[in-house]
Amino acid sequence: MDLYHSLSGMLEVTVVCADPPRIMTMLEQNGIELRNVRMPDELTLVVLARRRQVNALLSICEKKGLDAKITGRQGLYWKLNGLWHRPVLLIGLLGMILLGMYLPSRVLFVKVEGNVSVPGRLILETADSCGIRFGASRRQVRSEKMKNALLEAMPQLQWAGVNTSGCVAVISVRERQEEVKENIGIEVGSIIASRDGVITSVTTTKGSAICKVGQAVKAGQILISGYTDCGISIRADRAEGEVFAQTDRQLSVFYPTERLQRGEIIASQTKYSLIIGKKRINFYIGSGISGKSCVKMYEKNYLTLPGGFLLPVILVKETWVQYATEEVFTEPEDGQLENFSRDYLKHQMIAGSILTEDYAQTREDGRFIVTGRFACLEMIGQFRKEEIIKPDGTND
Repeated sequence: MDLYHSLSGMLEVTVVCADPPRIMTMLEQNGIELRNVRMPDELTLVVLARRRQVNALLSICEKKGLDAKITGRQGLYWKLNGLWHRPVLLIGLLGMILLGMYLPSRVLFVKVEGNVSVPGRLILETADSCGIRFGASRRQVRSEKMKNALLEAMPQLQWAGVNTSGCVAVISVRERQEEVKENIGIEVGSIIASRDGVITSVTTTKGSAICKVGQAVKAGQILISGYTDCGISIRADRAEGEVFAQTDRQLSVFYPTERLQRGEIIASQTKYSLIIGKKRINFYIGSGISGKSCVKMYEKNYLTLPGGFLLPVILVKETWVQYATEEVFTEPEDGQLENFSRDYLKHQMIAGSILTEDYAQTREDGRFIVTGRFACLEMIGQFRKEEIIKPDGTND
């Protein structure tokens, strides 16, 4: 069967008669084209006829009193015609054809190479804002306009290029090398007191100490000056040293007397959403804002292709669990607030230790209050840069 007859559609007709050759001659005389003629036996004639001539063939056989019926269909016409009765399959085939024509011209994945100190995610986010993203045209992402936009948005990049391989866009970058500036100036500064205290020790390695042991100082007072009197001149330098002093600190810690406690689970429901790129599609009604007694558990499933490529499509499964709540009375354990105050204070000091401590505990307004007074030995020296006034009147 040639392509023309296959597309037009052929029908197999079986005719039972006493003289098959005479019937064949009669049908051909009426202009009916017969193909693949077979005679399984002396009284049976099997032929292929064109779809549009079958009705005429059956009408002639009926007038002659012959038994004729359609016993089969052949050709692409009938297979294609069957698709109209299967719309889902037809839509799927058309979708695959369109995707096969569309996807090769689009970018599905974006990678970064050549970066060292600049994070790759930062480059991808900036490239997305410049148009180099999922679904972008392969031809457009290679344009000089997008490369220049990326370089303009990221001054830390010296050069950028975009190459495509299949559906993958590779952003090749070269980072800008920062120039090392020589510090030709001298940073002048002094050591000042970070808080009030009584000096217990002073160690000076550079500069001039203007405080002594046993002296009471205020916060912000200069302890070691960066200026040294050399007789005929004054040398300006960066003061260095350590100054320890005895200080007094006060700290209050609050602890609630009542809190909400979760009880049994009273409700649970599962909700789904789809994230495509930066857009989120929720398959549920509501804002998703839960109360204090509700707990959300998230599970993200990324859509991947063979080879480990991640598509920007995420299926999010959220499980919302509702608990019954009740208010319960609570009180701190013995020494809990005192230990917390002590540890917190040690982290606040640059260096030093706690000499003495005294605590007072009260209860008011639905909370426990522990107030501690501490005598500490700590380093209070803190560097402060001094302003240098130049002859032209400007500050350095």
